[in-house]
Amino acid sequence: MLIEYGNTVVLPTWELDEKAPTGYSRVYYVLQGDVTYEAGDMRCPLEPGCLYVLPSVLPYHVWRRKDLDFACTYLHVDFGKYSVNGLIRLKVEEDSCLSAFIRSVSLAIREDRIEVLEQLSKAIPAFLKSSENFVKNSEMLTAVREHIVRHMAENVTIEDLSRLFSYHPNYFIRLFRQETGYTPYQYILQQRMQYAVTLLNKGLPNEEVCYACGYTDSSTFTRAFRKYYGVSPQKYRKGCRKP
Repeated sequence: MLIEYGNTVVLPTWELDEKAPTGYSRVYYVLQGDVTYEAGDMRCPLEPGCLYVLPSVLPYHVWRRKDLDFACTYLHVDFGKYSVNGLIRLKVEEDSCLSAFIRSVSLAIREDRIEVLEQLSKAIPAFLKSSENFVKNSEMLTAVREHIVRHMAENVTIEDLSRLFSYHPNYFIRLFRQETGYTPYQYILQQRMQYAVTLLNKGLPNEEVCYACGYTDSSTFTRAFRKYYGVSPQKYRKGCRKP
């Protein structure tokens, strides 16, 4: 699922400090800048001319040198049946298939062709399958995600999800957290917020987005969105986004 996208030069104060897994991957093609990525004991630069896919299941910290612009083409993507459990780096060779792909992504963003971008984002796994950090999710996580997506507009409960596997809810919560690092409730919220962003980017009104994501009133949805993203849906729609 495509969540967010852009061709941008980020602000000098830009920084990512993800203390918990995001559940989706940030995909950056770096055009210029001096950017550092850190996760655990690993620290490395994000070099211009390379495509990077950041982890969906690990915390990480990324920052830029303030006196040198960081320009990039970026996508935020939930790969569905796959997770990214470490930084992936692909060198983009001139006149390569990957180079043409990135060019197509950049042009689709410039022309605001969201339908084209959604289809292009589905092709990214083809470039990542040889990476050891691109892993297929367990049957449990895949089934949970598919159930949430199918019933996004409904009140999905822990009891609903645990029944998929004939587990007691307490056992299911413990098992899910052991596998993913977060609770089923956190995962439901994560999926709802990501879906909300995709709908906002398509221009749907807040009230319609609210009901599509399983909320019964717009004020509850707005509070949840602000708590998750740090801005209201209205401000997000106006461009208060973080690449």
